[in-house]
Amino acid sequence: MVINMKATLPLEQRQRLAEPALAGLMTMARLKGDPSAKALAAVAGVRDHLMHVDLDLSSLPSLSPQELAQRIRAVNPDPQWRERVLRGMTLVALFDGAATGAELALLEQTAQAFEVAHSPVESYRKVMGNRQTMVRLDLMRRSFLKDAISATIQQEGAGGVLGIAMVLAGQEDKAMAARYQSLLSYPEGSFGRAYANFISRNQFNFPGELGGPPPPVMHHDCCHVLGGYGTTAAEEGAVIGFQAGFEKLDPFDVLMFVIAEFEVGIGVSPFIPGEFNQLDPERIFAGMAHGSQVTIDLIAELNPWDHFASPLAEVRQLFNVVPRGREAEYPTLVDQ
Repeated sequence: MVINMKATLPLEQRQRLAEPALAGLMTMARLKGDPSAKALAAVAGVRDHLMHVDLDLSSLPSLSPQELAQRIRAVNPDPQWRERVLRGMTLVALFDGAATGAELALLEQTAQAFEVAHSPVESYRKVMGNRQTMVRLDLMRRSFLKDAISATIQQEGAGGVLGIAMVLAGQEDKAMAARYQSLLSYPEGSFGRAYANFISRNQFNFPGELGGPPPPVMHHDCCHVLGGYGTTAAEEGAVIGFQAGFEKLDPFDVLMFVIAEFEVGIGVSPFIPGEFNQLDPERIFAGMAHGSQVTIDLIAELNPWDHFASPLAEVRQLFNVVPRGREAEYPTLVDQ
């Protein structure tokens, strides 16, 4: 099942569902003993940004999978709410340090009691087994990169295919590079100039330049620009959360890309090495709430070239990209 981030419950049902749902997440957080700070931050992020309730997490009971399933069904029998809780428990486990057999067993028992697909459990199993190649292939198949590649090919045709091939072969594409470099001459305040400034500020290369990314990565970078997200590891987690809020993919699969890259050290991206323990769960779930308000899939449905000449503020208003509520953060770079 693909979770629809825009699906909501009536206020009374949401408040009733929040207690068992968050109790399930706290059950996972307590499995190794006292909850870790990062696991608690993940549960609090779900509470504050996705469920919007005021509950003391420490007061919530630990529940068996059967009790949890029964209590969620009593509020709403739609399986998507059980699916959401299973995914949430899996994310808490991933934020709680080294993967363990006890966490895997609880996830398996919960999926069985919930009578839902075990796909999040299988993702956790691959991480626990350090099956890095399988995780990479799985995430490449299910992540936002697939939609970004499809959008590039649909919007640019054979030129998009050739551009991707040339970058992957380590070749320069002067025509493509010149097209992107032209954005530096766009008016200040325009979407295109903001994108070009983002590339320059981070000392990135444009698509088509030697060392530059393939064109589909531009769609992700435009999410940074439109949403107001920086490029530290924590900010990368936040912008992927933002994407998970509006993409027509399973949000869990979208988040797994950045968790594998920056939390559990599996280098999914061919451009950067994997890192450990670099994400901020609160920012990720705040990003999901932010992205859920956007009215278009900015990865799969937006052609940025159709809007680069427009003022950035107008593009944000057009697609309901509301202010994020915090400043973007960037790493300190050495001048080249």
